[in-house]
Amino acid sequence: MKSQTKALMRTLSAVIAAALTLPACNDSTAPSPVTVNVTLREFNISLDRASASRGTVIFHVTNSGQDTHEFLVIRTDRAPNALPTEADGSYQENGSGTQLLEEIEEIPPGTTRDLTIDLTEGNHVLICNMVMVEDDGTVEVHYALGMRTAFRVD
Repeated sequence: MKSQTKALMRTLSAVIAAALTLPACNDSTAPSPVTVNVTLREFNISLDRASASRGTVIFHVTNSGQDTHEFLVIRTDRAPNALPTEADGSYQENGSGTQLLEEIEEIPPGTTRDLTIDLTEGNHVLICNMVMVEDDGTVEVHYALGMRTAFRVD
C-alpha cells in the first residue's frame, strides 16, 4: 500500500507540475510585437507597412522634416481625409465616428520616438494634427495639408 501511495503522489505531483506550466506555454504562443516604421515630413506620413495583425504594434516614428510634428493613432471607419474637423481644419479629437487611441506630442525635427500600443482588428487613421501660426499670420494645419494615412489591423 505504501508503494501505491508513493506512486500516486508522484503521478499527482507530475500532473500538477504539468498543469502549472500550461499558462507559460500559452504565453509563448502569443504573437511577437510588430514594428511599423513611420516617417513624418512636410506634409506626408509614410509607413513601411500599411497593416499589421492584432496585438502589440510598435510605431517607430521619425521626424525627417523641418517642422515639429506629432503622431496620432485613431480608430475609425472613415477615410483618412474625412475625419471630423475643427473650424481651422484640424482633426476634432474623438469627433463623430472616431476614437483617438494614443499620441506622441511634439516630435522635433531629426528625432525618433516609439509608441507601443495594443490594437484590435479594424481600420485606423494615422495623422499629424499640428496647427502652426506662421510669421505672416497664416495658419498651417498639418492634417488638412495631407499628413494622414490609413492603417489596417487584421
